[in-house]
Amino acid sequence: MSDDLYQLARPFPEAFIVKKPGGKFQADYVAHGVITARLLEVLGPFDWSIAKIITNADGIAVGCIGRLEATVDGRPVVIEELGDVEQVGPNSATNLKHASSDALKRAAMRLGLGLHLWVGEHYYLDRALEKRLRASESDDSPTAGTETPEKATTRQSAPQTLGEGEW
Repeated sequence: MSDDLYQLARPFPEAFIVKKPGGKFQADYVAHGVITARLLEVLGPFDWSIAKIITNADGIAVGCIGRLEATVDGRPVVIEELGDVEQVGPNSATNLKHASSDALKRAAMRLGLGLHLWVGEHYYLDRALEKRLRASESDDSPTAGTETPEKATTRQSAPQTLGEGEW
């Protein structure tokens, strides 16, 4: 097993999470640019397009269906996801920009990226994938079981401050 899916499933460090003030349905989030950077870091180039524009009765864009095409662990993946506009304005282009950003973040979530923000305290995917990855490595490696405690600890949690190439 390759580790693309595991890398995508790792929770974002707190430094990247924007805390939204307010009500019950206000979720914390990670900015569009950070999501895009992480997709590129883990998967390399990917294709993003708007498959459908959703308009209201006045013809103003209020949402879209975005299409993400990427290769994850050697497997081509296509995900279509809905994005909407929280505060609809009179400019369709601006609305569409916001909807496309929302759709990309939701499509990335379908690959595990930022999923911990939706799941909250019940999130376990990163640990399950790490266990599977380690089992796969031990099956493939003549040096199975020789990982140092320092490496094991580093892989279990993301650092709070990031250096070059660290997650």
